[in-house]
Amino acid sequence: MEKKPARAVALLPIGVFLVLYLGLGCLFEYGLKIEMGFYNIPIVVAFLAAILVACLQNRALSFDEKLEVMAKGVGDKNIMTMILIFLTAGVFVGVVGRSSAESVAYFMLAHIPARFAVAVLFVVSCFVSTAMGTSCGTITLIVPIAVAVAKASGFHLALCIGSVMGGAMFGDNLSFISDTTIAACSTQGCEMKDKFRTNFRIALPAALVTLALIIVFSLKSDIGAVEIPEYHLLQTVPYLLVLIGGVAGVNVFLVLLTGIFSGTIIMLATGAVHPTELLGNMGSGASGMFET
Repeated sequence: MEKKPARAVALLPIGVFLVLYLGLGCLFEYGLKIEMGFYNIPIVVAFLAAILVACLQNRALSFDEKLEVMAKGVGDKNIMTMILIFLTAGVFVGVVGRSSAESVAYFMLAHIPARFAVAVLFVVSCFVSTAMGTSCGTITLIVPIAVAVAKASGFHLALCIGSVMGGAMFGDNLSFISDTTIAACSTQGCEMKDKFRTNFRIALPAALVTLALIIVFSLKSDIGAVEIPEYHLLQTVPYLLVLIGGVAGVNVFLVLLTGIFSGTIIMLATGAVHPTELLGNMGSGASGMFET
């Protein structure tokens, strides 16, 4: 079969998407100074506009045939598996919520000297982001704790928040339920545990160097005591189950369902959430994955 010459115009749909999403996002965020400007751009609308441009380009097929081609692409096994994992991961994050992440942080802060509180924030952020699969979610959960630690202990606020951000990026790179991990493994046909092991060899040295620098800066700081509020160590169990199951190579759906069921039981048993609120959190967690 004779190959047709490549044409730059074939990239027009991608260009339309980038202009609408990134262009308007930058305009809102930096030009109009709208807070969270990118989140005001409906990504689905940008995708639909790009799809429309693609449909208008190819005149060799009828509109019905184009719909059939798109349906086959959307219905691909890898795509459907990826979407289902995204939604299940979102439900898991919605179930465990903020209190579980706080329990991890306060447990470690309670058992490690206050001088190493910033190092604890880094390690906790690594753990939580690996378990949750989201760096932004981890930052949202742990930064308020970092601010409280900075005020109570005397550590510089930038150091505390920077440690959280560094740990969040480390864990997001390794997580079994991260959007990038799911997409990479689903489309490339590799095992999640193999991807984890490969990334771990890359990310661990950087994390150890970062942790060493944090400890050096911490030892040079004058600090006070850190007040530890009440926490429930039992709420960390869903995170541990997800991490252990992922490393062991258990099917990701089984791992996430185990985390969801254990998290549901524990969160209700500890009184961290009301049953009706828990259902709402599940829905919010799943809908939060739409941005992915």
